[in-house]
Amino acid sequence: MDVAKVGRAIAYLRKRAGYTQRDLADRIGISDKAVSKWERGLGLPEIGYLRKLSILLDTDTDSLLAGDVVHHDSSWLGLVVLEDNRYGIGAGTIIYDKPLIYYLLSYFLLVGIRDVTIVGTSADKQYIDENIGSGKDYGIKLTTLAGGIREAVKSRLWKGNVMLVYGRCLLYGVDQTRFFQKAMMNRDRFTMMVLPKKNGRQKPNVIIDQNKKVINSNADEPLKTQYDFSDIPILFIPADVLPQMAQAADVSSFVSDYAAQEELYVYMLDRGFVEIEVDDWNNVQEASMFIKIVQDKCGMNVYCMEEVAWRRGFISLEQLKKLGMKAAGTGYGDYIMSLYYRIKENQVAE
Repeated sequence: MDVAKVGRAIAYLRKRAGYTQRDLADRIGISDKAVSKWERGLGLPEIGYLRKLSILLDTDTDSLLAGDVVHHDSSWLGLVVLEDNRYGIGAGTIIYDKPLIYYLLSYFLLVGIRDVTIVGTSADKQYIDENIGSGKDYGIKLTTLAGGIREAVKSRLWKGNVMLVYGRCLLYGVDQTRFFQKAMMNRDRFTMMVLPKKNGRQKPNVIIDQNKKVINSNADEPLKTQYDFSDIPILFIPADVLPQMAQAADVSSFVSDYAAQEELYVYMLDRGFVEIEVDDWNNVQEASMFIKIVQDKCGMNVYCMEEVAWRRGFISLEQLKKLGMKAAGTGYGDYIMSLYYRIKENQVAE
């Protein structure tokens, strides 16, 4: 490995992204001297920092370590499909201290996707337009539509690859961003995320072969292990699959049909991940309680979109402060402001 070449790559990507060494260091949680050392070829980032760097600098760890990044483009587009829910649960439904859409949008922010189209009910569109708008305040570009997958496909020219979230799914686990990034590595494959869960569930499990290709999703043919692998509504797909999807009644039925006829691959999350489907009001209560416990015990705010946007380099520290002040008088706003002041104190201390 050419340490000097890696250093030049980091410097190039940092400048392309518009960061100073201090900006980049703050978002990673290190000193600017460490960044300077890397860029001068005097050392390499630790493994834990490489993942953060790859997201902040819009690349992947393999390209970064190879120093092959000048012409690298890891851009993806994001798509959220919020199909109608008979209980009225939608983008604005509050899950403990923040709306459901914050959780869904954070999936994209975590992996550096800044261009996201959201299609849902008229109420979903209205809520997002009034409360998030174009996404500019968060350093992203949002397009909102009323309708379903067909309207989403017709709305724009889809090029490259698309990360698709098509359900009201709250996902929580250690190092989640890394799993998403790995699922994005095979850009020519239709890949879905799967999660190990105990046997005995009513939801159909997914049967896969040794190459991680789906070979069966029949509930009558149980997976002969301690755990079933169940699909979660997060897909990574080539854009040319979208027109086919638009012909189906809904995304779920298309995925089932595609798995039976074509090559659909999976990426497995580890045991210990939690998925909560928010499809009725009991689910909302369960999800809210889970988020409350995690935040109370860990002292952090799970899926705080403002914090994720800052840590990913989408917004400045001052913009983080503005967003915190916008939510003044709430526990959520207090968390953002406390984060802002901690960062400022650390900058002064250095």
